[in-house]
Amino acid sequence: MFLRFNKWNVRAPRQESRLRRNLAMTALVICAALIVALAAGCAGKSDSRDESGGRPESVTAYQAVQFTKPAADKWESSNWMVDIRQGDPNGLSHDGRAKIWEVYYFSSRPEVNSQLLVDYNRGNVWPQTPGVSRGGDEGVAIYRKEKPPDFRVDSAEAYTVALRNGGGEYMDAHPDTQVGALLRCKADYDAIGQDMPAPKYKWIWEMTFRQSPTTETLHVLVDGMNGDFITKQVTQPLQ
Repeated sequence: MFLRFNKWNVRAPRQESRLRRNLAMTALVICAALIVALAAGCAGKSDSRDESGGRPESVTAYQAVQFTKPAADKWESSNWMVDIRQGDPNGLSHDGRAKIWEVYYFSSRPEVNSQLLVDYNRGNVWPQTPGVSRGGDEGVAIYRKEKPPDFRVDSAEAYTVALRNGGGEYMDAHPDTQVGALLRCKADYDAIGQDMPAPKYKWIWEMTFRQSPTTETLHVLVDGMNGDFITKQVTQPLQ
C-alpha cells in the first residue's frame, strides 16, 4: 500500500514555523522599543527635577560669583560684580556658606537697565530682569568710572574676622543669632553718596549679628581685599 505524497503536508508546518519566528521577532522589537522609551522618559524626568546642574546647595560668596557669572556674561559680555549679599533666611552658616546669595552685576554698555541681579538659590542660578543702577544717571557714571578689582576675601574669612572682633561675644550672649553678610565695592557707596570708613577701601564686608528684629544688631566691617578688621557698631532696633 502506497501513501500519496502531498506537498502541502510539508509546506504547512514550515509556514507555521516561519510565522512563529516572525511573531517572536516582532515581540522582541516591541519590548526593546518600550525599554528604550521608558529609559528616556525616566532620564527626562530626572533632568527636569534637578535644575541645579550638580551645583552644591550651600556655597561661599566667591563660589556664588563663579556660578552666577556665566549668566551675567550671557546678558552682557562686558560686566563686573558690584555687590553680593547673603539672602538665606537662616543666615550664614559657621563655615561662611549660605544657600541663597544675591549677586549684582553692572555693565557699562546699556544706556538703561545697566544692572543685573542673579540669584543663587540652593544650586539654582536665576537671572532676573535687568534694572536701573543705584544712584540714577550719576550713579551709572560712577559705576563706569570706578570699576573695582576682584575681591580677595571670601565670606568664610570675613566671618572668622568678624567673630574675633565682637561677633563671638554677641553670639555667646544671644544663642539664636543669625549672621548676615554683605560685600560692596567702593562705587556702590559712591553711587548713592554713602560715606565709607575711608576712601582707600575697594571692597568692604559688612557682617551683621542679630538675634531678632527686637534686639540690637552688631555690624562688623572687614576689608574685602586683605581681611583686616575696619570697625564695628551696634544699632538699636527700630521702635
